Amino acid sequence: MIKNFFLILFFILLANCSFYKAGFWTKEEKIVTVEKNNKLFEKEETLANEFNPNIKIKLSLDREYSNKINFNNFGPSKINLTQKKISKLKFKKIDYFDQFEPELLFYKNDIILFEKNGTLVRFGSDSEIIWKVNHYNKNEKKIGPILKLTNYKDKILVTDSLSKIHLIDTIDGSLLWSNEHRVSFISQIKIDNDKFYALDANNTFNCFSLKDGNKLWEFKTEEKLINSQKQTSIVIDKDKVIFNNSKGEIIALDKDSGNLIWITPSISFDESFQSFLLKSSDLVLDNENLYISNNRNNFYSLDVNTGLVNWRQNINSSLRSVIIDNVIFTISDNGYLFIIEKDTGNIVRSTNVLSNFKQKKRDKIKLTGFLVSSDKIYLTSNNGHLILINIEDGKQDEIFKVSREKISKPYVNNESLYIVKDDQIIKIN
Repeated sequence: MIKNFFLILFFILLANCSFYKAGFWTKEEKIVTVEKNNKLFEKEETLANEFNPNIKIKLSLDREYSNKINFNNFGPSKINLTQKKISKLKFKKIDYFDQFEPELLFYKNDIILFEKNGTLVRFGSDSEIIWKVNHYNKNEKKIGPILKLTNYKDKILVTDSLSKIHLIDTIDGSLLWSNEHRVSFISQIKIDNDKFYALDANNTFNCFSLKDGNKLWEFKTEEKLINSQKQTSIVIDKDKVIFNNSKGEIIALDKDSGNLIWITPSISFDESFQSFLLKSSDLVLDNENLYISNNRNNFYSLDVNTGLVNWRQNINSSLRSVIIDNVIFTISDNGYLFIIEKDTGNIVRSTNVLSNFKQKKRDKIKLTGFLVSSDKIYLTSNNGHLILINIEDGKQDEIFKVSREKISKPYVNNESLYIVKDDQIIKIN
């Protein structure tokens, strides 16, 4: 009898425990109960109605943003499109362009991008080819590697879909060293002094030596059953390196040792079984807070030191947010521009930026990226449109037909706008 009593008591206690899959860290309390956690992850309808559409927004971009270069695709900078002169830098068509996110690399006034078969090309300011190199063998060229690039002084660091790492001289394109990893890479590359960091397709986070590409340490997270070409992002803050993996986890590690500091899920345990459908935005770091959103109706502000949730909004977006002063700009996957108070998470205004399109066309349009200037927002789409939105009232100003197919997110460098399609870099002056 006593044995049965203790057995029943044990099952009651077990049923009321909160495990990792049901719990979530917040500032107010350590672990949220199952009931509260369900509220945090509940599947709400995406906000779709315009909110305070008559509120006017004015920005002040007088202060320097040198420490925020990654916030706005190399801005916020001045953009001068008064001439609307378009020039095209042609290259060999990239296979699977619609399945990944190409990244432009700027070196002074020049542009570096890869083309078909893994060939790297450096274009000069007058559209001339300064150099064109390919450091792959015949069989590797046939596969058509997808490259991820970043700058390091006068060098280019490359990771690819073939699990290779290269360091290339920016001046002449020569190969300085090459190394191999066991699996391909799916993240941005981040450099910190003599190290660099990248996440691979097995959701293992790696720290490498910049001197020779040798691995210094790794941190394994849970593998994903189905991988995609959607890249994940990395930010570095003081002694921490922070990244999001393909399972929807946001993880902070000690950047020197790889020891875990904190881990925070961005989707519920049940949703994690369908994580191959997950599309997350880039992580954005602003002072002591991190911001990230996804296509599962979650927009989070997290404390960078603890991973605790500052606030959450029900916004469905997989695009990189832009932070200027005390407001956040984000655009939902169904075409609503949200302006949010950075500290509170309160929505200041929401506006449908696709309202000028007919409903039949609107349903098929997917925005690929945006950037913010002092008076306009520049949007790109999967049907080749460049859409200019007036910041003050959220209304559409102009539309440019750049291509008939998908174009990349917009970039700005030296007051010119750049957009990538599958066989061209389009420069708009």
